[in-house]
Amino acid sequence: MNVSLVDLAPCKKLLKVEVDAQAVTAAINETIDLYQKNVTIRGFRAGKAPRESVAKLYEKAINDRTKEDLIQKGLRKAVDDNKLRTVGTPRLEEDTPLEADKPFNFNLTVELAPDFELPEYKGIPVTIEKTVVDDSSVDKAMTVLRERMCSYKDAAKAAENKDVVVINYTATCEGKAITDIVPTATRIAKADNFWVRIDKDSFLPGFTEQLIGMKAGDKKTVSVTFPADFVESELAGKKADFEVEVTLVKEVELPELNDDLAKLYGLKTVEELKRNVRTDLELDAQYRERQSIESQIAKALLEKVNFDLPDSLLEYETASIVERIVRQNKERKVRDEVINAKMGEIRENAAKQAADNLRVSFIIDKIASVEKIQASENELKTRIATLAQMNKIPLQKFVKRLQENRGIGQIASEIVRSKVIELLKLHAVVKEVPAPAEKA
Repeated sequence: MNVSLVDLAPCKKLLKVEVDAQAVTAAINETIDLYQKNVTIRGFRAGKAPRESVAKLYEKAINDRTKEDLIQKGLRKAVDDNKLRTVGTPRLEEDTPLEADKPFNFNLTVELAPDFELPEYKGIPVTIEKTVVDDSSVDKAMTVLRERMCSYKDAAKAAENKDVVVINYTATCEGKAITDIVPTATRIAKADNFWVRIDKDSFLPGFTEQLIGMKAGDKKTVSVTFPADFVESELAGKKADFEVEVTLVKEVELPELNDDLAKLYGLKTVEELKRNVRTDLELDAQYRERQSIESQIAKALLEKVNFDLPDSLLEYETASIVERIVRQNKERKVRDEVINAKMGEIRENAAKQAADNLRVSFIIDKIASVEKIQASENELKTRIATLAQMNKIPLQKFVKRLQENRGIGQIASEIVRSKVIELLKLHAVVKEVPAPAEKA
């Protein structure tokens, strides 16, 4: 078997394989022997059918099996002899007919892992914004929990900040009815008995603040500008006027900060609730710190090195990101025509993110190789058991599912990645700064 390589691109090669006639005949005979031992032909016991009958009856299957075996042997020889690190699935470009006593030639296109010099990965500078979870932080979180369980009381007064106002409204944009511009935007165009809380994050930016001071029966024109990234792209960045009538003003009544509140959240005492809130805030702060460190490390590595990527991996990763973005938009009830209008921008951003993701993955894999970082059998078993428990699937059934989907290798890769990230964190040069104060 003779194998030669032709460079097609930085991460792609063409393998030209030539199998001589003698090797082809030997491979065909070997496959016939295998079939003769395992197939059953009427009138003969298993494994006792005449060789000629088996060869004739299963000629196509034997040829296909032999061809596949020779292709796999050619690929292994090319990989072993040239120390190739293949990725993805090789593609058969062309081949000659497979016949006994005749040579068999075929070409394979294979993609390779990128070859690059590993940058310095120890001593990466990172800045951590330290969040201090104090009594004030806990009090703010407790207020949020109280607001989730609030009630509403009709109030004969002018609306104030944090009140809920019930309104009727009709909207126009640049002198046209909203539905003349976007026929499906009925919720934005008109609403009756619409509940909106006076808060900067409610409804549209700048809308609710203009309701302050209004009482039941009052009318007013509220003007706003739709955000540049507004879900209805036809309205993005444009000014709109809302003819608003207030029908009710409602005060928000928060439950008392006592054990009754704790019971609404499945706990016994308010002190227990506060302890849980503090723990959650601390865990959230730690999670955000970890995410920030990992993001800074990834960015630093990408700035240190650049290299070409295998086309198929880049296409697959890009498609996965596009699919996720589209799914998230659909969950937010974004209309298909809006998503389609932005598809070019979505794909462009996804391709950049995919390239960054893949480069970081290849860098981490190389660091793991240099540092001899692996997933131990015990680590793998522990992670699989944890995942089975989280998914509420019996362990043996979960393992079988992983084996069928080649998921065990993926879990091993995730363990290795986590260990490499921990190594990079350990050797990072960390600077701590206070987290910025939350905006009121």
